[in-house]
Amino acid sequence: MSDPSSPSPAEVENLVVLFVGFALATFLYGLTFFQSYIYLSRYSNDYIWTRVLVWTLLVLDTASTGLVSDLLYHYLITMFDVNIEVLDATPAFCIQGILSVILTLIAQLFFVGRLYTVCGGPASIASRSITVVVSFFGFIAFVFGLTSVGQIFHQRQLSALALPPMGVVAGISQGFAAVTNIIIFIAMCWSLRPARYPDMLVPEGVLENVTVLFIGRGLGLAIIQIAYFSILVASPGKPYWIAVQMVTCRICVNTVLGLLNAREVKHGVGLNEEATLSDRHDSQNSLPSAIHFRMPLSTKATQQSVSFSSNAKDSGGSEIEETSKSYGDGENLDSIHSHCSEQPAYDKASLS
Repeated sequence: MSDPSSPSPAEVENLVVLFVGFALATFLYGLTFFQSYIYLSRYSNDYIWTRVLVWTLLVLDTASTGLVSDLLYHYLITMFDVNIEVLDATPAFCIQGILSVILTLIAQLFFVGRLYTVCGGPASIASRSITVVVSFFGFIAFVFGLTSVGQIFHQRQLSALALPPMGVVAGISQGFAAVTNIIIFIAMCWSLRPARYPDMLVPEGVLENVTVLFIGRGLGLAIIQIAYFSILVASPGKPYWIAVQMVTCRICVNTVLGLLNAREVKHGVGLNEEATLSDRHDSQNSLPSAIHFRMPLSTKATQQSVSFSSNAKDSGGSEIEETSKSYGDGENLDSIHSHCSEQPAYDKASLS
């Protein structure tokens, strides 16, 4: 006979999901705070909009983590004596959901800016096409995401996502977000391939390659969004998607911050991969100019040495003729050659 005071399996499942989501969200928020500190300390003279972006991500992630803590406090402390077999959509959870949708859109728009640059800029048709498609899909996911949060707040029960109207809206939102992140990953890999940038530094080792793929190319965003979409579609009535939703927005934030902190620093300003390559080309192109600057001096010296040597050869040749005339026809020619071979040495000594 079961103890009536023991929690039911559904209640245990809900508490485990909330705790796991809170633990992962808190851990990732620690990474957000740490990466923000690294950025603000290294890139002190970075562009103003980039600094505004970092501060916005830090403030929104801090508010979202505080709301997650409030949600856990509500179910573990406030509703300690209440059976929580069904999770309610508290105002804190709904606001946290809105912030999650906003942070996801900010990360996607950040990669839109990167794609616009690395794909060729305004002169490239591919650059304009990719950025328009990614922006369009991202805004569709954003609109349907806000609609889904509004429906959850209206129903007041998170299990209501199993209903067809709410499940379809949430599935469209996460589906378009997953497609957006997949396009970002493919476009980043295609644009920054070694054949396009032959002078780009190639990562060495497994760890560097994984880091470049997950952060620099956006693979982490695609994987977490696909997982979010799959869990939501497979079991919308279960609370598993809540933990994934708490993690997704923070992975987006840390991906953006990690990409910003991976840049090279020059006078407190961050340089992207393509900017680093152009700066490297400029430094290489400036090397021949230094060589050309020194060329006139060496050219004059070379011309002077050539003129001296030509004069020496002319004087040597004239003396050969005079010597050959002074000697008779039957005399030994070896003495003539020995006499002429001594003349260049005398000229070199006089020049030195």
